Amino acid sequence: MNDSIVWVIIVAFYAPLHYLLPALFLFITGNESEELRKNLIKRALIDSTLSMLLAFVIAIFLVKSGYMIWAMVALFCSMPVPFLRVFTHRSEMSQ
Repeated sequence: MNDSIVWVIIVAFYAPLHYLLPALFLFITGNESEELRKNLIKRALIDSTLSMLLAFVIAIFLVKSGYMIWAMVALFCSMPVPFLRVFTHRSEMSQ
């Protein structure tokens, strides 16, 4: 199978989890006002974008170097990064 097709499949399954889990978490939990919750969700989506781009840069570099397993580990380990930022932003904005 072509490498570009494989990466498209990986992104198609990885991106929804990476974006939707932090946004859904913020939507369901917390007792912030509607405006504050919207700001938190916007920040979570921005953080998800940045962490996903960084994770894919690292993963592509590792795959090109012949470390496919470590590339998948890097993608897996980047999944909780937006949650760390969610908790940081939530504590900053609630003060």
